[in-house]
Amino acid sequence: MTLTRANMESMLVKRCGGLMTAAGLAVTVAGSNADLNDPIGYAIRKCGGTTASFVSVADGDIASIAEANYDKLLAIAELRTLYNIRGNYDDVDISIGSRSESFSQLMKQLEEHIARVESTLKLDFGIGIGSISAQVIQLDFAEHNETMADTE
Repeated sequence: MTLTRANMESMLVKRCGGLMTAAGLAVTVAGSNADLNDPIGYAIRKCGGTTASFVSVADGDIASIAEANYDKLLAIAELRTLYNIRGNYDDVDISIGSRSESFSQLMKQLEEHIARVESTLKLDFGIGIGSISAQVIQLDFAEHNETMADTE
């Protein structure tokens, strides 16, 4: 099955739609959601694909990704969507007299969601884990047992 732009938008909105709405981002899934261009394009590039346009991702761009990488593609797009939500969400706690609203609770939920997706990317795909390399140093010298007896 070939993954389309509309399919990706649908899955991302199912995963992040409530948070997208709270941040004022569009939740349309017709294949032309401008608020999901960045996350989808970013995910394609992180999975080794290319996009014809940096600002408008098309079905053909998604087709450059192998089906075996669809889960990785969606997880990366979800994480980027969550980052964009965090950047767009600007509600703060308010108190007026006896009335108060705690909008920071949503930000806390968002941060927990981001941590879960980052953990999934690390566990399932090794993304976010640094690499370690080691090398051997050859000194190219020989030790000699030089004692006083050798010098007499």
